[in-house]
Amino acid sequence: MNTVIKDKEPIKPSHVEKCEKCNYTCNAKHFQQNFENWTSGNNDINEFIQHTQLMAHKDNEISNALEWIPYNRLDDITKNKLGKVYKANWIDGKISYWDDKNQNWKREGHNMLIYLKNLNNLKNITIELTNEINKPNGITRDSETKHYMMVLDSNKCEKCNCACYAIHFQQNFENWTSGNDDIDKFIQDTQLFSAKDVNEVLEWIPYDRLHITKDRVNWIDGNISYWDDKNQCWKREGCNMLVYLKNLNDPKNITEFNNEIRKPYGITQDPETKHYMMVLNGNKCKKCNYACYAIHFQQNFKNWTSGDDDGDKFIQDAQLFSANDVNEANKCKKCNCACYAIHFQQNFKNWTSGNDDIDKFIQDTQLLSVRDVNEALEWIPYERLHITKDEFGKVYRVNWIDGNINNWDDKNQNWERKGHNMFVNLKSLNNSDNLTLEFTDKIKMEYRIYGITQDPETTSYMMVLNNICEKCNDICNTIHFQQKFLDWTS
Repeated sequence: MNTVIKDKEPIKPSHVEKCEKCNYTCNAKHFQQNFENWTSGNNDINEFIQHTQLMAHKDNEISNALEWIPYNRLDDITKNKLGKVYKANWIDGKISYWDDKNQNWKREGHNMLIYLKNLNNLKNITIELTNEINKPNGITRDSETKHYMMVLDSNKCEKCNCACYAIHFQQNFENWTSGNDDIDKFIQDTQLFSAKDVNEVLEWIPYDRLHITKDRVNWIDGNISYWDDKNQCWKREGCNMLVYLKNLNDPKNITEFNNEIRKPYGITQDPETKHYMMVLNGNKCKKCNYACYAIHFQQNFKNWTSGDDDGDKFIQDAQLFSANDVNEANKCKKCNCACYAIHFQQNFKNWTSGNDDIDKFIQDTQLLSVRDVNEALEWIPYERLHITKDEFGKVYRVNWIDGNINNWDDKNQNWERKGHNMFVNLKSLNNSDNLTLEFTDKIKMEYRIYGITQDPETTSYMMVLNNICEKCNDICNTIHFQQKFLDWTS
């Protein structure tokens, strides 16, 4: 127990001034008359405390006034595991009202339990106190470390006026750390918003509280259920529950939880790899509260890839949307059906032009072809073109063996085509970097573009266009005659 040192006898004024605002000696005046009897040793803190006291004119405003609380008026000071002071008993208790008879403050809650927290920014005390969920009573200073500390009500939330869940969480902040300030703040923010509901709360889960085997991970303690007033601790449920671990890719921007379909419990860190990981419910969907279709799809994500990140994400999003209907996994979110874009996307992994820009361009046109397949381009392998050259080696006629896409055949689960061995034109693509929708829109004014191919000998990329007459802008009689030129000679 600390030795109690009595404060010096306060200087009593010879006369009591009236408050200009109240026209009588109000609480603010009583506070003001005592300013010369105390100091924190810091002008910013002195002015801040005095300002709160000068605003407390009426009795119902006294609770908003802060005090300078000498450290020797705190008893049974307790330190946490990290050696920091975090709670104590306040011998005098807080101010209740002014006692005219004894000309002093009447106090309540003698030897009340209070919570201490370091004051980090002495130049901007308002922000720190505003962010506190505990009701502030005043400021003190550790006589050993010389650190200034907020003296907070240990049992009352300023918002709820009771010992809510947020208070119990906050009282434990000093007893744990993830080792990363961003993660600590993220977890603490979820806990401070949990006044009456712990379902949205995250925890820091020490790695040694997870039992990890080759096939599964069990959380030894289980998740928080409610606060046990009798034993003054959290009551938990689901001991040794199955959980799922997933790497947290960016600790500075923890928005990954928003994209998780599983219910999140907290964050942990692998002591060997130093990777932070989300601890998620192993079997329950956050939305459905049971193991829905989306959970089963998600558990299989690591077992496949389309080879394209955007493609993977598109398919995965569709699967995560399929909580209660497995058919939703094959539906476009925009159309709510298996549109052309879905069928194109499911085939992304089966082809490549060998050029990322061209791949992306073709895929973009396909993803935009929700209802109109004519807007989609294809990658057309060069060997699917039957090319005829004249005696000088110049390409004279090109037939596209497969023909262009016409419709999706649900029965055979494949594209239905038309125009087998159709005549097409080839136009060199000089710079694939300039391949934009605006660029192809200009070409579409004269031609219909079917897709892109590549000459394996020259490695030049070429657009595959419909074979129309430049003069008529149509497949006129001249075109039909021209297509037969190589079939006869005089």
